[in-house]
Amino acid sequence: MVRSAAYRASKYDAKIVGDVVKNRIDAQKTSMVAQATTQFGLLVAKEEATKTLLAGWGVSAALVAMYLSYARELYGITKRHTGTIATNEACLATQKWGDTKRGLNMYYLQTIADDVFEIDVSACT
Repeated sequence: MVRSAAYRASKYDAKIVGDVVKNRIDAQKTSMVAQATTQFGLLVAKEEATKTLLAGWGVSAALVAMYLSYARELYGITKRHTGTIATNEACLATQKWGDTKRGLNMYYLQTIADDVFEIDVSACT
């Protein structure tokens, strides 16, 4: 059954009542902060590993932010997917950030994917 736009809007309107949202967040805040803290630690470890590789290659400081964005995208992919799907998504990300699209060095991208995230994207680039 397809719900009408008006029905969906009224349901959404009821969900975003300030007191209701506040109570939901207050009830889950401790757990939310604990989970976020864990994930932030994992992400920082991946970013530091990426920066170590970039420093070793002498990558310009102007490009470091782009490589870190690529690493964050791979981090998100590895949190949502595994196996072939993760590899395929990582291949798409590598192609998006690579030479012809955004100008990042493909070797560096492949090495970040392989060494930091243990995803082999060499066959798809």
